[in-house]
Amino acid sequence: MTKTILSLLFVLFLCITKVQAGWYECYIYKGSIGKYPITLSIQVRDGFFGEKDKKDFNLIGVYKYDAYNTPIRLEGKLNRQTKKVVLYEVNDQKQRITFEFEFSEKRSTGVWKNLSTQKTFPLHLNYVSKLIELTPESAIVNNEVLQTNSLENYYFIGIYSKKPGEDRVHMDKLKIINKKDNTLFQVIDLSAVETQTGNVKTIIYDNVEVYNPHKKEFLVWNDIGRMGGYLTVAFNPKTQKFKLDPEPQIDGPE
Repeated sequence: MTKTILSLLFVLFLCITKVQAGWYECYIYKGSIGKYPITLSIQVRDGFFGEKDKKDFNLIGVYKYDAYNTPIRLEGKLNRQTKKVVLYEVNDQKQRITFEFEFSEKRSTGVWKNLSTQKTFPLHLNYVSKLIELTPESAIVNNEVLQTNSLENYYFIGIYSKKPGEDRVHMDKLKIINKKDNTLFQVIDLSAVETQTGNVKTIIYDNVEVYNPHKKEFLVWNDIGRMGGYLTVAFNPKTQKFKLDPEPQIDGPE
């Protein structure tokens, strides 16, 4: 019964956010943990459904070590009064790593800590950009957002934009980047798709989902139908390129 109620609440939330602007508030940083360069993004996300131990959590995030380029999911909280951020890296449902720093749109310093070994490294972050969709009048152009899901040899960067008067930000392009050397492998153009892409999930970083890693197949969520749908992208062994199916598939009732 509890799971059913939570599912209904989540569906209701999605329905509401599909007609209201202002549900993306993201901040992108470059920096380092000790001597190791990183890329980190956080998104303000009020409310964790049904998780009592996370009732004050209001952040979701993702980071990667730039030498390895495998995105890692984060969750945590921002105290808007003190500007203090605490993020947790979670593995096997256990909090393994913490990031503590002061939220800033300039430079920020803090501490990275391994909770098992108590080892710490200085954390340095430099603000790069933000993606805030709080009013229909706001404009966003070519804002790059790291996606949490990745393939064995590639990771993804979503390119987000919004024109004044549009009610939601959307992904115009998806960069596919080599993990080995950070070179651009391919760009998937989503601008010609009639319905907007990359703005269905409440967590912006989950708008790309890998469903068949062996065949290098993934989907990108698309704003079609009542509850949204998705576009599929598959790797073509002959051309050695990824190919987009431009017809979105509806997920759930129309």
